[in-house]
Amino acid sequence: MLHDHLLLSVKGQRPDGTWGSVHTEALYENTVAASALYELVMAEVCGALGLASEPRTVTPGRRPVMEIAGVPHELIGWTARRGEQIAACLTELEAEYVTAVDDDGELKFLPVVSERARTKLNRIAARKTRPPKQCARPLAQLRASWKASAILNSGVELDVIEYSSAPAPRPPRSGPASPRWSTSPWRPLTSPRACS
Repeated sequence: MLHDHLLLSVKGQRPDGTWGSVHTEALYENTVAASALYELVMAEVCGALGLASEPRTVTPGRRPVMEIAGVPHELIGWTARRGEQIAACLTELEAEYVTAVDDDGELKFLPVVSERARTKLNRIAARKTRPPKQCARPLAQLRASWKASAILNSGVELDVIEYSSAPAPRPPRSGPASPRWSTSPWRPLTSPRACS
């Protein structure tokens, strides 16, 4: 699931000119609405590219997620390595949690991990297993690397992983063109950071 990240300030200026912080609990409470918006965007993108989407159950008992139809599950599994790392770390953290004792040798927590505690432990597992950031690379180089890795690690046939090296045509936009949506060859939008 190729995506970008955007850094936002939690401070903002109100209409009356005063400054305040964004109410993050309200953002958290609206994750379902954000998910619905994502599904709408996915439907529009799939429609523009001539693709279809379908629901896929990732976690039993939870809502299914929308995926591009026809992508082999082995290929999806190849991209899910991060989730497997987080799950393994979470299992270790939960074991530590239920066996943690205080200075007197008494259990610190209940011997069962609550949903609230599991959510916090999952965040910790995600941070602990996050790989270091890599230097920016041209899209053509990334695609070649992803394709080689997918073929090697997913077991999916080569012809399933074929794709065009040309950028997909974008639907026409109203208003002035944005340089961020340029279809020209890759170039950094800002000055590149030094990489070690």
